[in-house]
Amino acid sequence: MIQIFRRRHHPNVFRGVVTGVTAGIAATLIMDQFQKLTSAGQKAAEKQIRIAHHESREAVERDQRRREEEAAQQEGSTEKVARKIAEVAGTDLPEQKRKQAGQAVHYAFGTLMGAVYGVASELVPEVTTGGGTAYGTLLFLAADEVAVPAFQLSPPPTETAATDHLQHWAAHVVYGGSLELVRSLLRRLM
Repeated sequence: MIQIFRRRHHPNVFRGVVTGVTAGIAATLIMDQFQKLTSAGQKAAEKQIRIAHHESREAVERDQRRREEEAAQQEGSTEKVARKIAEVAGTDLPEQKRKQAGQAVHYAFGTLMGAVYGVASELVPEVTTGGGTAYGTLLFLAADEVAVPAFQLSPPPTETAATDHLQHWAAHVVYGGSLELVRSLLRRLM
């Protein structure tokens, strides 16, 4: 009779931190790429719809450039956090550094949430239910839908387009799934 050997689950908080931090960085990178792809896809689809409705290609492209410039001027929630951190530290964050600082805040948060997930998965393996997608959804609800608007880092959810909510949720599901995939692969190696 062939016996299948399974490793027993021995919780290890240090292993959870290491796998969670590493997976958090990777998952944040994957999430960023997903957001770039979906944003580019949405812009292309909107452009095609407007052209199909007989708007001139030049007018559509001009309007799209204007909206992209306006979006670039707007300060995102992570950029606001970076600016506030700089203010607390007694320094000024130059405008040309805000995007980079916002990315740093985004990666720091993604890494921290990865560490939380890694430790939680060691202590309560049920946290990994849904392959990390439940965690991604919880993170979306707690951060994007509650905390970010509560701290006035974004408009209230009722003032945000439904497509934006769906895109952000999908990005967090991708984050959670990637987080679990990388964490579980790393854990097998440790």
